[in-house]
Amino acid sequence: MTPHWERSPGPPLESKPLFFDAVLRPHRSWSAKAFKCMLIAVICANAAVAIFFIAQGAYPVAGFLGLDVLAIWLAFRWNYRAGQVAEYVQVAPGVVHVAAVDQRGEAKHWVLNPIWARVARDGRGVLIRAGAGQMRVGAFLSPKECASFAAALDTALHKAKRGG
Repeated sequence: MTPHWERSPGPPLESKPLFFDAVLRPHRSWSAKAFKCMLIAVICANAAVAIFFIAQGAYPVAGFLGLDVLAIWLAFRWNYRAGQVAEYVQVAPGVVHVAAVDQRGEAKHWVLNPIWARVARDGRGVLIRAGAGQMRVGAFLSPKECASFAAALDTALHKAKRGG
């Protein structure tokens, strides 16, 4: 392998012992159950307001109150769909494998020889550098999670460079 990232059609087929195996996913603050409870509360509040306006003769207001429930539902649906992305980082003797899975479940794979790999941090994730190229992973991690991930990845790369 050369000192740059190479696109791979899939994960490496070799079954080597792993020095590092991480799955990175963006954090979601609400579970599906919490979202349903919040949506039910919004619907109940809107229903109470709609009943008041209907009693006053302002029938169109009830329809607009339904639109905000639809907007909240759509916003959370898009948010949860964006939360389905994942990054997989594996370090084994002779190979660093990074896979990025998008919202549709399609994966893109890259491989690199760990001899060329260096770990660096910037304000938006962890960089795995090789020659003139670099790959950013964990852009959605908090600064504390980034530091921990970078330290663990650096340790694994040192092991891989030494051969175990």
